[in-house]
Amino acid sequence: MEERIRRYQHNITTIRESGCAVPTTALVDSLDPAEIELWFADSAFRIDRINMAIKGLAQLPDDDAANGEPR
Repeated sequence: MEERIRRYQHNITTIRESGCAVPTTALVDSLDPAEIELWFADSAFRIDRINMAIKGLAQLPDDDAANGEPR
């Protein structure tokens, strides 16, 4: 996790030094390791919720899922 946070801090610093605004809809504009780690956790949770919603909406039984056929 430390390496991932370090790379994230580097990316945010690079964006700022280039004169661009950090796209806060996609990234957290912070160099604080605790905030970055929380952002990673929130993102993982959000992705998991989206994947569960997609699976629920698809409602594919296991045997039909292998064939790619909807229910």
